[in-house]
Amino acid sequence: MVDPIQVETISVRLTRLFEGHWSYEEFTKLMPFGLGSEGQAFAFSTDSRIEGERLSGSYRMVQYPRWRADGIYLADAHGLVETDLGQQVITKAAGYVIPVPDTKDRWTITHWMRFWTSAPDLAWLNETLAVGLGSMVRGEARVRYFAASPTTGPTDLAEGAPKLSLLGTARWEYPEYEAVRVFGDREGVGFASSTGEVRGGPLEGAWRGWHYPTYLRNGLYQLDAHVTIDGPHGLILNRHAGLATRPAQPPGDVLYDVVQHATFVTEAPGLAALNRTLALGVGYVHEPGLVHLSYYGVSG
Repeated sequence: MVDPIQVETISVRLTRLFEGHWSYEEFTKLMPFGLGSEGQAFAFSTDSRIEGERLSGSYRMVQYPRWRADGIYLADAHGLVETDLGQQVITKAAGYVIPVPDTKDRWTITHWMRFWTSAPDLAWLNETLAVGLGSMVRGEARVRYFAASPTTGPTDLAEGAPKLSLLGTARWEYPEYEAVRVFGDREGVGFASSTGEVRGGPLEGAWRGWHYPTYLRNGLYQLDAHVTIDGPHGLILNRHAGLATRPAQPPGDVLYDVVQHATFVTEAPGLAALNRTLALGVGYVHEPGLVHLSYYGVSG
C-alpha cells in the first residue's frame, strides 16, 4: 500500500533549448459533421527555423490537429530539424492551440516535444522531454521550448520560462507488471496496472492506471499510460506519456528520473479548466517500483 503521508512536492528544473518560428504554407480544415461539431485539419509549414544555444537549424513541420467543438486545436505535429552541420533531428510535438478571447487571429500555444537523432553530439536530445509556450499571431508562430527535469536543488526559472501551477502530487505502485523482451535483450514492451493516490491540488483523488511502456536497448523507458483519478469533485481521466531515464547520480533509492506530459478530461464543472491544461509531470521511480511524481499546469 502506498504511504499516504509522504506526498512532498517534487520541484522542476527548466533549461532553455530554443525558440521555434514557423508559418503554414497550406492549412486545410474539414468539418464532416457540421460547422458546430468537431473537425480535422492538415497543414505543413513553410521553410522555418529554430534558434538556440544548444540546437539551431532549419525546421520543417507537418500538422494533423483535431479541431474540438469548444474552438481549441489539439496539436499533433511531426517535424525535422537540420542543423548547419547537417545533423538531423526528428521531432514530435502536441498540446493545445487556444484562441485568445475577443482577439482576432491570435492563439496561445502550449506544447510538449520529443526528439530522435543519431548525431553523437546531440544524443542527449533522445532523453529530453521539452515543454513549449508561445503564440500564433496572424499566421506566424513563435514558441519557446525548455527541457524539463525533476530536481531536489535550486529551482530558479530560466528567462522566459512558462508558469507552473501545482495540480497535485501522485504516488503509485504496480500490483501487476509484465514485460515481453521481443528480441531477447533489453528491448521490449510492457503492460502494468497501478494503484495509488494524488494529493495537494485539483487532481486530488484515488489513482488507478494502466501502463504500456516500451524499453529501448540503451535502457531508456518510453512511457504511455491511461489513468482514472476519482476525486471529491468527480472523475478525471489522465493520459500521460514521456521518459524514464537513469539519473547520473541517483539519490538514495531512486532508480529512474521521470518526466511526463499529461492531459486531462473531466465533466466536473469546477475542474473544467483541466480540459485545456497541458501538464508537466516530474518525479522518480523508487525501488521496488514505487513512483512519486508532481504534476504542474503549464501557462503563460
